[in-house]
Amino acid sequence: MLPLIKRIDSHVHFYTSQDLRRVAGSLPYALPAPHPLTAYLDTLIDAGIAPTLLNNVHLSILPDSENVFASFDELKHLQAANPLRYGDVKLVGTIKAEPAYATQERLSHPQVVGARIVLHDARPETVSDTQFSDGRWAAFYRRLLPRQHLHIYAKEAETNLRVLRQIPRDVRVIIDHLGTCHSERDITEPAYIALLTEARERGNVWFKGPGYRTCINPEETARFVTQIVCAVGADKILLEATDAPHVGTDNKGVPYSNLFNLDKAFNFVDAVAQHVSKETRIPVGQLLRGASGQLVS
Repeated sequence: MLPLIKRIDSHVHFYTSQDLRRVAGSLPYALPAPHPLTAYLDTLIDAGIAPTLLNNVHLSILPDSENVFASFDELKHLQAANPLRYGDVKLVGTIKAEPAYATQERLSHPQVVGARIVLHDARPETVSDTQFSDGRWAAFYRRLLPRQHLHIYAKEAETNLRVLRQIPRDVRVIIDHLGTCHSERDITEPAYIALLTEARERGNVWFKGPGYRTCINPEETARFVTQIVCAVGADKILLEATDAPHVGTDNKGVPYSNLFNLDKAFNFVDAVAQHVSKETRIPVGQLLRGASGQLVS
């Protein structure tokens, strides 16, 4: 019997049909299919993959992150029922970064590693200079534990930059999808260069994959990763993620679910890491998961 291939998934979403019923009829598009933890684990394990560390990240369509806390209980029951199959899985979570929701009680849960701001395609000019730095947000930042991070997702590099500049400099930050979902603007986009410069100066900003929302071509995505490595540092990248269940579309309107499944998502990040490794001589494993011990363990 061949040994299982060990994997981490630093960005995945677990939610059930019950979670989706809470927002049924309130979205301007069709609801995604449920993506429960148990089915995800069984898919990987049956394919010969051993998931060792998973980060259940706040799903933007849900009003809160109760699905994240429910997944902790779900795994606990699975491990009690079948420790041989599920016992080596570690699950952490990133909850909604809303000051009224991310209370001290919720943040103190030992499996919560951070909180997430979601802005999607918000234009930079829609983010005011104090939107994330008023008294409510300042109190929220003080509640974050030293081991926790703030997670920012915006498609625009300049939007990410505007948010980052409002975050206290002692707060650790993870920027989603390599900092931009607009590969057509290239790595020379002034806002992208400014974002990387700000990240380097702070010294506690990481960039996370999987990267296919930046570009579905691994070689093109690798250029952005290489730029991050050169500008911010090889220790500030975390590629191994699936962003399952691959909701949304690329810039041409093609659904990501038509392009990726779990296997293809892992193959994508592997290909990106291999391209970057050839260019930089940084080991593939370090690019994939080298930062995980600092961020999601």
